[in-house]
Amino acid sequence: MRRARFYVLLLAITLSPQGIAASDLVNWLGRHDMFAHGLSVAGLLLLLNVPMAFEVLRRKQKSKLPRLIATLFQTPWTVWWLGSLFYALLLAFWTLAHLGTAPMPVWLALAPFALASYGALFGATALRREQVTVPVEGLPKGWEGARIVQLSDLHSGRHVSSERLQAIARRAARLKPDILVVTGDIVHNSTAFARQAAEAIASIPTTYGTFACLGNHDFWAGPDDVEQALVSAGVQVLRNRGVLLNRRGDGLWLCGVDDPWNGHCDPGAALAGKPPEAASVMLSHQPNTWPRAQELGVQLQLSGHTHGGQLALLWLHRSLSLARLITPFVAGLYRAGSSYLYVNRGAGSVMPMVRIGARPEVTELTLIPAGPGIIHPIPEPA
Repeated sequence: MRRARFYVLLLAITLSPQGIAASDLVNWLGRHDMFAHGLSVAGLLLLLNVPMAFEVLRRKQKSKLPRLIATLFQTPWTVWWLGSLFYALLLAFWTLAHLGTAPMPVWLALAPFALASYGALFGATALRREQVTVPVEGLPKGWEGARIVQLSDLHSGRHVSSERLQAIARRAARLKPDILVVTGDIVHNSTAFARQAAEAIASIPTTYGTFACLGNHDFWAGPDDVEQALVSAGVQVLRNRGVLLNRRGDGLWLCGVDDPWNGHCDPGAALAGKPPEAASVMLSHQPNTWPRAQELGVQLQLSGHTHGGQLALLWLHRSLSLARLITPFVAGLYRAGSSYLYVNRGAGSVMPMVRIGARPEVTELTLIPAGPGIIHPIPEPA
C-alpha cells in the first residue's frame, strides 16, 4: 500500500503540471483559431510520457526500450515535463500577483521551457573545472603544492554513455593530476556499466595513483562487482582502509570509507595504521560523515553524492539547493577548525537529466600548509 501511494504521488507530480501546461496551450491556440492544432501538439507532448514510463519499468526488468529510442525521447520529455513544472509554479505566482486569472505574455509563458531546455541541453553536460586551494594542517613539506583531481557521481549507465565518460576523462587528464580520486556512484543502477566507467577512469594518467570509494548507487547495483571492475582496470578501491603515499620522502595517508546508507562505514578502520606525522585525506561518498572525520582528526574529506541539488541557485547562496533537504553540506569547500570538507557536484546526473545552477564539475585541489594566523577564505561555489 505504501508503494502504491508513492507511485500515485509520483504520477501526480509528473502529470499534473503537464496537464496545466497542455490545457493552457490548447486554449491559447484555440483563441488563435488553431484549436485542432492545439489538441494535436498537446497530445504529442503528453505522449512523451509513454517511453519514459517504459524506462521506469525497465529498471524493474519488466519491459525494455531500445537505448536509441530512450535517448531520443529523454531530452524532449525532460524539457516538456520540467518546463511544465516551472510553468505551473510561475502561473501560481502570476495568478496570486494579479488576484485572479490574467493573460500572461507569451514570452513569459515560454521562459520556463527555455530554462528547462538550457538545463537539459547545456547545464547537464557542460563540465566545469573548479580550482580549490586547501590549507592542510601538518602537511609534510614533500606534499606542498600537490594536486588532487576529484571526480564524483559518474552514474555510468543507459543515460551516461561510454562516450560521455571518455569526454569527462579527457577533461580530467588535461589537469595532469598527482592523485586522481573518484568519490562514489561509479554506476547508476547496473554493474553492466561498471567496466566502461572503470576504463574511462583508468585512462587518466597520474603520478601517484588512482583511488576510489563506493557510493550508494554502487551498493544498490552490487559493490563487489563494481570494485572488481575498478581493480581490474588498475584503480585502487578504498573500503574502510587507507594507503600511505610518498612524495619527496614524506607521507600522506589517503583512505576511504564505504557508503553509510548501505555499507559498513568505518572511519576508524580507514585510519588504522596511519603514521602520526602523516596528514590524512579521506574519501567518503556521503558528506554527512564529516563530523565523525573531524573527531578522528582528518584534515580533509572529499565527498560527492549531492550533485549540488541539480536544480539550485548556488551562484546566489549554496543553501538554495534541493540538496539542502538531505544535508547541510551541499557543494564546495567547508571548514570546521582545522578540518576541511569539499563536496563535488558530480560529473554525471540522474533522471531527470537536467542541471540548472549546479553544473557538473571536475575539481583540482591544491594542498598547501596551513600557516598560523593565515586566513584562507572559502569561496561560494559557482
